[in-house]
Amino acid sequence: MLKSPHAASPLTYCNPLPLPDYPRGRCSIDPSIMPGGDVLGGDFRETADPTVLYEADGPNGARWVLYSSAGMAYVSEDFVTWRHHRVEPYDAGYAPTVEKFRGRYLLTACTAGLWVSDDALGPFVEVGPFVDPDGEPVPEWMDPMLFADGDALFAYWGLGEGGIKGAPLDPDEPRKLLEHPKTLFEFDASKKWERYGEHNEDASKSFTEGAWMLKANGKYFLTFAGPGTEFSTYAMGAYVGETPMGPFVYQRRTPICADRHGLVRGPGHGCIVPGPGGTWWAFYTCAVCVRHMFERRIGMDPAGFDADGHLFVDAASEAPRRAPGRQPQPHSGNSPEWLPVNHAKQRVTASSVAAGRDWIYATDGSMKTWWQPTAGDVLPSLEIELGRTYTLRSCRVVWTEPQLDYEAGLGPEATGWRLEARVGGDWKTVVDRWDSTEDWLIDYRACEAVEADAVRLSWDRARRATAVGVVDWSVFGEG
Repeated sequence: MLKSPHAASPLTYCNPLPLPDYPRGRCSIDPSIMPGGDVLGGDFRETADPTVLYEADGPNGARWVLYSSAGMAYVSEDFVTWRHHRVEPYDAGYAPTVEKFRGRYLLTACTAGLWVSDDALGPFVEVGPFVDPDGEPVPEWMDPMLFADGDALFAYWGLGEGGIKGAPLDPDEPRKLLEHPKTLFEFDASKKWERYGEHNEDASKSFTEGAWMLKANGKYFLTFAGPGTEFSTYAMGAYVGETPMGPFVYQRRTPICADRHGLVRGPGHGCIVPGPGGTWWAFYTCAVCVRHMFERRIGMDPAGFDADGHLFVDAASEAPRRAPGRQPQPHSGNSPEWLPVNHAKQRVTASSVAAGRDWIYATDGSMKTWWQPTAGDVLPSLEIELGRTYTLRSCRVVWTEPQLDYEAGLGPEATGWRLEARVGGDWKTVVDRWDSTEDWLIDYRACEAVEADAVRLSWDRARRATAVGVVDWSVFGEG
């Protein structure tokens, strides 16, 4: 048996990203941030709106540092396994963004001022609010993004009806705008995907937000998200310009990242950054939205440029993909072709089923449903006959915590679980997480390549103070 999260070759990852210690949702702490945003209500966990820095010369070699809403930050050197680092400030506000400029790291977030540090992981020191050329605070400082272009520095921001704004910053005093804000583009109702609603049915408005700037092939790509983070129609679009301040033209291939269905849906607000081996990668927000409209997760996928120079993201994947840097052109060959082998099978045995939480919800490809055993089931299990023999390669479990209540002391817990496979008539443990003391709300683990005709998931309910349900259980393999 193997305990490593990436023991099999090739090195792979799987969405939604398995990040340890998922933070408490900001609206769970302070409901006044978004009144009326709750769906089922109750406490929830979230992380979203990622900004990622790729540092080829990090302290221990190349690394990614991921900053996200509700808790910072996450670090990975192998681009698969993430570690949580509490940064000061731990929560600067929604949509934090960090840019390295003149050897320092500049941080800001929604309604926040400028923070600076000599290290990507802080501590950051607050400098003060962003001000316009007249010394007045910049209004509506929402979803900001800082962009360094050589020795020049720019800011982009905006959320809602005002569109995306931008301005150059004083490189010597980065919190000062050199010019008054300029509206770079606004919501365009003629583009159906930008219209508000689960089916883009409301052409009267949109949340145009999440600006991100990148420079490639001598052009400036200003990406954005819309129409709203709670919808399956949430997606990323792009404008293109010859200078950091435009003028910008709507990229013909837009949206650049969209997916309305499945486990990883609504891929919006995020960033597109260079990675190892000359690759480009998109990190994005994806929806859960069961207990609150801001209950969200993060995904990542390869990005690139087509033959016409258009920026695009290679889908919003749900199956395993090779780690960044393993392919020179990630959009052509990044998948190891491991597919779920335990979905939609007919012979299934569950140890128990709570009312309304049937076992089928563990494999239905939705983030809004889950299987939950009864309260007295201390060793829950779900066994699935595969119908034939497959070569198993990895496993993903997405958990949910229906009894999460921070004020009552019922916070996140570790879940000890194992994956067993029936090999030659005998059951064999192929992923062993039974003694884990780590908090993984999403757990993706590679396993030894083994031929099996049935699989079984089980966990230790007795170790937990609260119930846990299975949003998704996917065993990936080859036919």
